Amino acid sequence: MTGAVVAIRPRALGDVVLVTPALRALKRGHPGARLEVVTEGRYASLLAGLEFVDRVWTLERSLASTLGLIAALRRRGVERTVDFFGNARTAAIAGLCGARTSAGYDLRGRGATYRVRVPRSLTLADGRREHAAATHVRLAIAAGGVADGLETRVAVSAAAREAADGLLAKLGLDRSGRCVGLVAAGTWPSKTWPLSHAALLARRLLAAGHEVVAILGPGEDGIGRDLEALAPGVRALPPCDIAVLAGVIERLEAVVGTDSGPRHIAAALGVPTFAWFGPTHPDTWNPPGDRHGFLRTDLPCRACDRTHCPHWNCMPALAPDRAGTLVLEHLTRHGRTADLGTPARA
Repeated sequence: MTGAVVAIRPRALGDVVLVTPALRALKRGHPGARLEVVTEGRYASLLAGLEFVDRVWTLERSLASTLGLIAALRRRGVERTVDFFGNARTAAIAGLCGARTSAGYDLRGRGATYRVRVPRSLTLADGRREHAAATHVRLAIAAGGVADGLETRVAVSAAAREAADGLLAKLGLDRSGRCVGLVAAGTWPSKTWPLSHAALLARRLLAAGHEVVAILGPGEDGIGRDLEALAPGVRALPPCDIAVLAGVIERLEAVVGTDSGPRHIAAALGVPTFAWFGPTHPDTWNPPGDRHGFLRTDLPCRACDRTHCPHWNCMPALAPDRAGTLVLEHLTRHGRTADLGTPARA
């Protein structure tokens, strides 16, 4: 095949990272084709420098951007599209861009869009769930890809590393190997640990000799200020783009807290992580390997996947004293103590 294979995954941060093993599988299965990826502009830097991605097309959340991309892809000439997202907009892109064939998840209302369809979820034995990256690889294989493991990858440019080093130095967080990134908030209210718990964990980390930087998302400045007040010594990371955020994470000893996009960036860069699970399932979202630990609620309603909960007690019940002990033990076993002047992964 000599035409382009276009993979579509507009958002969100963690999901863009988790699709990278599937992108690698597509490239391996179509070595003579250019692999081109559609994603939102803020995530483009994570993919543009990967050796198996030949081009990144940016897509914003507007009709004009969608129509412009469809027109550009039609002019470009596309052999195959693979839709790893599956909403109405990405299905329209996959179906209208002129590709000879398309693949996507077998979702309601998508039957006429994709020539190749696979189930989005599988029922596994003993109540287990498929990892999110494995789901995407399964779709890639159906689209002619060849599996190449589930290791995630992201790119970090030299400019992003330089900006990240400057940002950490400005915060006074330039001691190699002892700075832990703490993710206190989350996109789902139901999967976010209480701020008071996060503050107690931060105080425990500080008392043990670690530096702590609060990793914040858009609109979370108030959480950063509260953490600085409740746990003096915590430094809140100022707003920065995702390229620089990846450069910061690459320098950290570990990332702990809410299961989140920054945590998946950390795993892709070889940085150890530790997270809490309540309404989501670690089978699906915990990075594989001993370097990525977790604490999970034992309530029978766990892994409900609800973004809001009327009684919400799974996350508050994960006590910060127990979490602190587990995190410190995890850092002792897996924390990065080497000189971080050399990137974890190029």
